[in-house]
Amino acid sequence: MSKLRSAIIGCGAIFPMHASSILNDENAELVAVCDINEERAKKKAQECGCAFYTDYKDMIKKEKPDCVHICLPHYLHAPVSIYALEHGCHVICEKPMATSVLDAEKMIETSKRTGKTLEIILQNRYNQASRFIKNAIEDGTLGKVLGARASVCWYRNDAYYSESGWRGSLEKEGGSVCANQAIHTLDLMLWFVGKNISRIDASTATLIHMNML
Repeated sequence: MSKLRSAIIGCGAIFPMHASSILNDENAELVAVCDINEERAKKKAQECGCAFYTDYKDMIKKEKPDCVHICLPHYLHAPVSIYALEHGCHVICEKPMATSVLDAEKMIETSKRTGKTLEIILQNRYNQASRFIKNAIEDGTLGKVLGARASVCWYRNDAYYSESGWRGSLEKEGGSVCANQAIHTLDLMLWFVGKNISRIDASTATLIHMNML
């Protein structure tokens, strides 16, 4: 069995998780990494023993990877995923899938049209506790689910948003806390409950980071 030639687009904070997963998988090999910051891309490539690029289109053209891992700011998920799918690559994309439903639908359509796999990272479904709860709901141990409520208690300081250049922006992040941190909890809630949802109650407020607006 030949190894899955893999490449990573984006060498930021989440990069190590994807790189280590590929490097520790006997069925995959990391052939290239890409980042618009050449110094960062070169450093990660040296650490991983692979080629580096600053243009993902150039990387896909020259390396012809079987699969690309997309670790970019949210607003780039859709266009880069679609390009990769249309150029023969399977795609593993970080959450959230996109910053709009329309873009997400375009990604799905492209995957179906090209016959290439599109996967979105929502890793908490694989946690032991999450799987235990899911099984308990499905086998009837907990009875019929009538409602669900999710709480997220994470905290991110001002620097987390201001230093990134894209976080905290509706245009680029796509919804701040809901799209970035709470998406994990929302996904688990929807996964636990299933698709038979009849009503959603919600409210929103900006309580901190007022300067981010």
